[in-house]
Amino acid sequence: MQSFARLWWLLLMFFLLVPVSSDAVLDDFRRTIRERFDPGQSYGLYQKTLEIVAPFETVCRQLEANVQESEWELLTHWELDPPDVCDTRARVYLLRYEEYDRAVLAKGARRLVFLPVRIGVFQEGPKVVVVFTNPEFLAKVFFADLPFVEQDEMLALSGEIKKDLVTFCVKGMEGTILTEQLPPIRNDRDVRFFWSRYQEHFDVVRQVPVRVDPVETLQRVCDRIEKAVPAAKTGWRMIARTPVADQACILSVSHRRVEDQALDFSGIQWPSVLDRDPCSGLYHLTQFPLEILVFLEGGEVRVGILDQFWRMRFYLWDDPYRTGTTFMARDPNFSGRVYESLRGLVRGP
Repeated sequence: MQSFARLWWLLLMFFLLVPVSSDAVLDDFRRTIRERFDPGQSYGLYQKTLEIVAPFETVCRQLEANVQESEWELLTHWELDPPDVCDTRARVYLLRYEEYDRAVLAKGARRLVFLPVRIGVFQEGPKVVVVFTNPEFLAKVFFADLPFVEQDEMLALSGEIKKDLVTFCVKGMEGTILTEQLPPIRNDRDVRFFWSRYQEHFDVVRQVPVRVDPVETLQRVCDRIEKAVPAAKTGWRMIARTPVADQACILSVSHRRVEDQALDFSGIQWPSVLDRDPCSGLYHLTQFPLEILVFLEGGEVRVGILDQFWRMRFYLWDDPYRTGTTFMARDPNFSGRVYESLRGLVRGP
């Protein structure tokens, strides 16, 4: 009873000593408590927007035309390597909207690690399916440690980004337009109390002191890593290099064996059965490419990558426990090998 009374006394003194901001603090406190008990809104990490019976290239050409008619920039696209048994095609498009990049940068350069924006196109029997990685869910996770007013600001902006992506995916298409959220599906409570600590899983693996011009140093580090990727002859390939306001560059890389193995693991249910569909998780294709982030911070150029165990759990595990158990049982060292291989790319140059 005494400890309970002491707690209320401390809370009262806090609000009396901070009168100007007490309303905002109280609002945040109420919202934090509410989200501990109320699941809130649900978000699918992947959004299916279109199913259409049409040639694969026809769908892709229309999507590209839609982007080119907008204020967005189409960075690149490339063919993924799905499991051979799927006998299908899969392509990922990388897009950027400069205002969105700058808005993310304004909240901290490390948050750029979830960019650029991605749309995926793949064949599923006679149909072509178009999906994208849900920017609203990404905003919920990668801005979850900010004050609620800033979280809401970025969530609103990501909602506008999502509308643009839907337009790119369906404009000029004569198919079935969908708003289907695909797993993994999380809610506000999951994000706040399970995924919100993502920055603990962002590892700065290299630091380069700035001796003259910071922008020049940044560009030099990005150039060296970009050249090192094919030179390493480890199977990694450069997909895109995305500069952000002379303060950062995102180096997008991929590896055919990593793609094949990760997509083969996607969508597994536990306990798995021998006749499972190895292509059931193909819609996870916009988890690719992987990111190497080079950015200015603390008077130096820093190179960072996400912990790959966390990243794979985030993008692949539709159920963090059952699917994850099967995933780990099949190859418990997979994420560790990917992580060390990425470290090797940035350690050399």
